[in-house]
This record gives sequence, structure tokens and C-alpha cells, in this order.
Amino acid sequence: MISVAAPPTVDWAKFHDCPVAPTRVLVVDDHAAVRAGLRQLLADEADFEVVAAVATAEDGIEIAEREPIDVAVIDYQLGGRNGLWLSRKLKRLPEPPAVLIYSAYTDGVLAAAAVVAEADAIVSKGKVGAELCHVVRGVAAGRRELPRLPPRLADSLRRRLGHEEQAIFGMLLAGLEPAEVAMTLGVSPAVLESRLWELLGRLEGLPAASSA
Repeated sequence: MISVAAPPTVDWAKFHDCPVAPTRVLVVDDHAAVRAGLRQLLADEADFEVVAAVATAEDGIEIAEREPIDVAVIDYQLGGRNGLWLSRKLKRLPEPPAVLIYSAYTDGVLAAAAVVAEADAIVSKGKVGAELCHVVRGVAAGRRELPRLPPRLADSLRRRLGHEEQAIFGMLLAGLEPAEVAMTLGVSPAVLESRLWELLGRLEGLPAASSA
């Protein structure tokens, strides 16, 4: 359930010591009621401007290609391509936005996959609107807010992934950019891109039980 956040006060002032342009937000959610609720919640904040609220990953890409976006708030479970696919596509734009995945599920498997998708944060749909707004402000300011990987999941990844996959995942988890990862591994950006898509598919295929 989406709650209406309180007017921005201390949290807003932390990142905005003087008047600046509002944070431009894109909302992508395939449920019309949730989409409308998110749009209203964010639009009620003085420091946010909702550029668009759309239903599909493809529509999200189309908007971001022609409009400057600071933060994309994306539902993980979309009708077609999911939110992680959209996150990776958005991060390949010349001026990529920060990406916040908004999901009913925030287990370790999603957190691991979000690292490879280069998402900046995950927020549970069970949280109140004030917390969502807080995280939007945080990622707009350059923070990452991804859940820590549970120990059992970390052990599972070590067993399931090859040495190069572990290296790629570890470097992304440490915050390295893909260009730095490719240089470290001595592969071309195109080769790394292909391996990242393969790795994302493998992580999304892990059973949720492995994150317990």
C-alpha cells in the first residue's frame, strides 16, 4: 500500500542547501493503480518532477532516450521485459539515470541480480511512501542502497559461478564501472556486455530458497 509522504524538510535539505532544479523522475509500473499512486506520491514532493509514468520497459526506454531523467523508479515485475532488463538498458544511455527497483520481493537473489543490472537501489513495496522518497533522494545524490547478500547466497554463488563470473560479479559489487571491469579482465566492452547478459540470466534463474 502506498502512503503519502510528509512534505520534504530535513531529508530534502540534506541534499539541497540552495534552490536547484527538481529531481526528474520516471515511473515504470504495469499496474495502473500502483502507477497512478506512485506518480501522485512523487509529484506531491516539492523537489521532484515526474517526467512520465509508463507501463512497459520499452516505453520507459523511449521516454529516457528523449527526455533527461535523474532517477527511474521501476517495478521489477513488468508485463514483458522486467525491471532488471530495463535497468541495464537505461545504464547504457549517454546520460544514464539512477535506477531504483521497486518490488514486492527484495530477497538476496534479486539483490544479486540487481548488482549485475547496475541498479542503484531496491525498495520494498511494503515500505511507506516517505521511505521511497528518501531513497529516491539518496540515489539522485549518488548513493547506492542495495541489500547485503545473505551468507548462504554468497556461498551458493561461489559454487554456481565460474571464476571469471565471480570476478565480474565481485567487481560490480565493489562499484567498478563496466569499462573498468572489461579493462581488468582484458576483454572488449562488447565481450563483457555479452557475459553480463548471460550472468544476469543465470542469477535471475536461481531459486529464491538459495537466498534464505
